[in-house]
Amino acid sequence: MKTLSFGEILFDRIDGDDYFGGAPANIAVHLSRFGAESYMLSALGQDVLGNEASEILASEKIKSDYIYSSPHHPTGIIEVQVTNGIPSYDIREGSAWDCITPDDGSLRKMMAEKWDLLYCGTLAQRTESNRRLLNTVLENGDYKELFFDVNIRQNYYSKEILENTLKFTSILKLNDEELPLVSKLVFGAEMTAEDFFAKASGEYPMKLLVITYGHEGAELYHKETKGKALKITGSKVFVIDTIGAGESFSGTFLYYYLRGDSLEKAGKKAALVADFVVGHSGATPELDEKILSALAE
Repeated sequence: MKTLSFGEILFDRIDGDDYFGGAPANIAVHLSRFGAESYMLSALGQDVLGNEASEILASEKIKSDYIYSSPHHPTGIIEVQVTNGIPSYDIREGSAWDCITPDDGSLRKMMAEKWDLLYCGTLAQRTESNRRLLNTVLENGDYKELFFDVNIRQNYYSKEILENTLKFTSILKLNDEELPLVSKLVFGAEMTAEDFFAKASGEYPMKLLVITYGHEGAELYHKETKGKALKITGSKVFVIDTIGAGESFSGTFLYYYLRGDSLEKAGKKAALVADFVVGHSGATPELDEKILSALAE
């Protein structure tokens, strides 16, 4: 399985300590750990954090062919405040990942490669140059699936970004708070997940909708379920923090679903990993033997 994650590589700064992160980077890490050939399309600054990120990516076996070095912009930082386990974010602008600038040769090379999965969100589309680059990849890249993880942060989204990306989306992921906002922006009214899937799958190439509900689990809507919800229940766990929980669910689900597991089986494995992640600090804690054994079943 060969995957390409577009967007931010950054550090979450929590109480003065820096933790490697960014939704696309977290996804890339999870996919790589499960065994995918995992690439990123991103940028790092020529600074201490950029060097640290490069070392982490190498240790996680993330392919760096399309990770660019920016001499003019710093490696990204998000100031995170965690209250009762729930994070809020202050995202620094003008970061290296805001200015992903492949040269023509590497862009052509990337376009010529065959990808099983392309991942993107909204945050990395906050700059016009990144939007143009992503649109070029979406229009000309050779990929089987586009996973659009809306992942709304602050005001870095728009109706235009949502609609343009949905034109290429085969798998869409939202959380329960994003569903009413996205449905109103795209279709003019707040909608239930079932109604949203029915309309979106009729107007866009979407075949699968993933709605996450935090510790309560998730719902999967697919044409093979006739547009009805396949409910995936979570477990009651002691929450340390929820940073990276969505990506742990998505990364696990994507790997096992694209590998050939059923929707239900992939969803249950994803919930298992997400429950583990929220019970530990950081977005990508190492999975223990109990979890790995359960995933192997």
